[in-house]
Amino acid sequence: MPVAITTHGQFRVENLDDPGIPEKGVEILEGDLIVMTPAPKHHNRIAHRLECLFEDHCSRHPDLDYGGDNEGFWVDKDPDTLLSPDACLFKTRAEPEGAWMEFSPEIPVEILSPGNSAAEIAFKVRKYLGCDSEQVWIVDPESESIEFYFKDGRKTIATGDEVVPCEGIAEGLSISLKELLKKG
Repeated sequence: MPVAITTHGQFRVENLDDPGIPEKGVEILEGDLIVMTPAPKHHNRIAHRLECLFEDHCSRHPDLDYGGDNEGFWVDKDPDTLLSPDACLFKTRAEPEGAWMEFSPEIPVEILSPGNSAAEIAFKVRKYLGCDSEQVWIVDPESESIEFYFKDGRKTIATGDEVVPCEGIAEGLSISLKELLKKG
């Protein structure tokens, strides 16, 4: 479950250098430090499967790169917002000078955990799309579905045994929900 540290919107990315701040499992949402608890095993397996799919896709598309939940994307400043999607696919860019990438990935993926609120996820979808992501994927292991939000305002939902053909920078990639969401 995410826990907000009372910072009243004043927490900045450079404050992450403070030795008292946890090294992993934090995000900054409009200046508020959010400490994330470790994700459950099934959540992590889904994230790993997505990273493997993205890695394979990138092997055929050298202009693309991928990341996991330890990637930090500094998507907005003043107040700062630093997001860490569970998996992501993005266009290759120059290596950042600092610790964080200063762009929004083209496809960030958030995998729902019991502690996520609808407001938190809606905020992230709006923030990503407002900061130049082309699409945002929300994976819900409980309902065995994926919601796809697109920059042009479209939203699609895949459920059950669907195999989803991807688009945009993920064109050519297909996702079998059954394989992605399987337990174990």
